[in-house]
Amino acid sequence: MPYCPDCFTEYVEGVAQCADCGTALVPGSPPEPPRRKVADLGNSELVRIRVFSGGTAQMDADLARNILETEGIPCVLPGETSAEVLPVLDVPLFVREEDAERATELLKSYLDEGEPLPSE
Repeated sequence: MPYCPDCFTEYVEGVAQCADCGTALVPGSPPEPPRRKVADLGNSELVRIRVFSGGTAQMDADLARNILETEGIPCVLPGETSAEVLPVLDVPLFVREEDAERATELLKSYLDEGEPLPSE
């Protein structure tokens, strides 16, 4: 199956151009995405700062991890593989003890302080 070398979208045979970005498709399958590097937490004590639950637990946990890693705070999501298979499982988020306060504040500002919905 051909795929777009820019956005990695796969297409059925016979399509020559990416519908999203217009790039010419190349034959074969797109490359595997790079595996996520495990955070180096050293010998630090880990503390749980948040637990994600419900049908969007894995997506919410991934978003939180991306926020923290962008800010230079390593974190661990034990059980994320289990949550992908059984989405009813909770996904806890752990950070180093010395990063806990900053990580909590960052996630609070990004995830908890959204704009209120307009009332009808």
